[in-house]
Amino acid sequence: MDKKFKVVIINSAHPSSDVEKEVLQDIADLRSVRCNTQEEIIETSSGADALMCADISHIPLTREVLSRLRNIKVISVYGVSTDSVDVRAAKEYNIMVANVPDYGISEVADHTMALALSLLRRIPMLDRALREQGWEKTRSKIDYVRQRFGKINRLGTMTFGLLGFGRIARAVGERAKAFEFRVIAYDPYIPDDVFSSMNVQKTDLEGLLKQSDIISSHVMLTDETRHMIGEKEFGKMKKGVFIVNTSRGAVFDQRELIRGLRDGSIGGAALDVFEREPIESDNPLLKMENVIVTPHIAWYSEEAMIDQQRKTALNVRKVLSGEQPLYPVNI
Repeated sequence: MDKKFKVVIINSAHPSSDVEKEVLQDIADLRSVRCNTQEEIIETSSGADALMCADISHIPLTREVLSRLRNIKVISVYGVSTDSVDVRAAKEYNIMVANVPDYGISEVADHTMALALSLLRRIPMLDRALREQGWEKTRSKIDYVRQRFGKINRLGTMTFGLLGFGRIARAVGERAKAFEFRVIAYDPYIPDDVFSSMNVQKTDLEGLLKQSDIISSHVMLTDETRHMIGEKEFGKMKKGVFIVNTSRGAVFDQRELIRGLRDGSIGGAALDVFEREPIESDNPLLKMENVIVTPHIAWYSEEAMIDQQRKTALNVRKVLSGEQPLYPVNI
């Protein structure tokens, strides 16, 4: 090939682009850039044949941006969610959009269970209390622990509700069953036989809200799922329910979540994602004793990181070579 394609990597979270270069070096020249505005994306991507996008939630590829990048043939997203790309407009402009939906299933499922178990067993809370209050108050005085952190129940007596039943949710379900939870799930788009094959009870949204002792979110952020759990939905939950979210922060109405955590209708929350990211330093969630937070890192392991880079690049390689991407979004 005499002339190589031009590929721009935007806001990569990875320490190097060596994996992408290995996949694309014979057909493309790569450039990695940091962009904070849409104008910077347009300027740095001028003439590019492909974009590989990581964190662009604050600078989405809107119809207007795409209209000024008419040489682009493919946009490959590092990860699952494509909510930062106007997929419909991309299709109108003959731009293929692709993602990587299967790079960190085990990691997110493991992180979800780690958060859930830490929350239900109050691991971080008890760690802090022991360090601050000492053995006598925390170990010898169960009433103090119950009053400060709430009663701790046996996992096998609890119902684990999955909001969504895709790849990651199913992996979480398998892990939850190993801890003897009763597992139920809501997902109107998954066939009944998938639920039955995994011995997971299918329910509607109201059933999930009313029955679950812990609710774990595993849905993508779309117009349909944004704030799908709001004031009305929180009002249908069991008093003292626990919330785990490793999907997208805006699935829950954050104001209502904070209200429930404050008044005790929600027993606690373990969150890897937030409605606004980066999370604001003065966000009340960061100061609540009954909340566990991690910095949108559930996907991470060394192996998952390499897998994500390789598959994101393979999407680009296939399209530039005249093929369909591994994981097309807008065919």
